[in-house]
Amino acid sequence: MAVGFTLPLRRADGGYFETSEDVMTQIKSNFINLVSTMKGERPMNLEFGCDIHEVLFDFNNDELYTEALQTVEEAVARWMPYIQLEQFEIDTTDDDKDRYKAKVYISYSLKENAGLTGEVLLQF
Repeated sequence: MAVGFTLPLRRADGGYFETSEDVMTQIKSNFINLVSTMKGERPMNLEFGCDIHEVLFDFNNDELYTEALQTVEEAVARWMPYIQLEQFEIDTTDDDKDRYKAKVYISYSLKENAGLTGEVLLQF
């Protein structure tokens, strides 16, 4: 039984979109969607999303890691309070900074069952 749509949306057999078949796959898809969406980007729900984009691309900021983590924690607290962030890393090189790129690794677990974990590597 389908739990929800996976992202990015892709066509599945029968003309419908691909769906996730388990909760952890859907949580991962929802988490990627949350962190990748800039606040103000979603019509009819301008508060949905995360401000990590604003922080990541201010490379002259000495508090990059702390502020980026805080933006993700705030978004998770509001929109996905059932997960707990476990690990958060930002990887940028000088070339990345010149090209306005950053890699963010985040691992998480379910608050009700710490044995259920997931991880994502997002490239901005």
